[in-house]
Amino acid sequence: MFRLNNRLQIKQETLQESVIYYIDNFYLHPKKVEEYLFDPETPLHKIEQKPSYNNIHFEDRRLIKEDERINTVVDFLSQICGQQPDTYDIVTNMQRFFDHDFNDYKNCVWWPHQDTGYNGIVYFSDECGTNLYSIDTTDEFPNVPEHYKPWRPREKYEILKTIEPKYNRLVLFDGFKFPHGVDICNDRYYGEDYRKNQVFFFRIDADV
Repeated sequence: MFRLNNRLQIKQETLQESVIYYIDNFYLHPKKVEEYLFDPETPLHKIEQKPSYNNIHFEDRRLIKEDERINTVVDFLSQICGQQPDTYDIVTNMQRFFDHDFNDYKNCVWWPHQDTGYNGIVYFSDECGTNLYSIDTTDEFPNVPEHYKPWRPREKYEILKTIEPKYNRLVLFDGFKFPHGVDICNDRYYGEDYRKNQVFFFRIDADV
């Protein structure tokens, strides 16, 4: 299922002294992986947190599942980024949007946040990648659930880099150093189609 392409080429670039890794054509059989990972019945993410507009103005779904077949992939990425896995679980993201008035991507950005260390993303969509933001922001995050006020004022964030998506592309970047979030740059996913990716999480306090 999760067999990697046997001709992987790892490319690198440096942003503020931090290395970003790119691997195109990551999975040998990406369509099989996609069919296994993504289902419209995938649970809504953080739906227990209230108040929430998830499943009202948008859908944010996440699969979290144990599957030992993914362990070799996680270990491979751990060696590349030099950090221990935060989890070996399969984790996915599925998003689509309904209400253009609420989902104002022209004037807002979607939920900039930081994670525990390096993040890995395998894109199964070819539009709307990932923004990396400057740590400096004038935005004051409200103390509310993520899906209540996920859109933040665009003018209060400096985009350092937009990682461009490509089907079956793996990207590793420091999700602790760079606040980051999905780059909703058009209305591609305002309809029936989901933006889909698989994600991996590593820990900055645990070197390999």
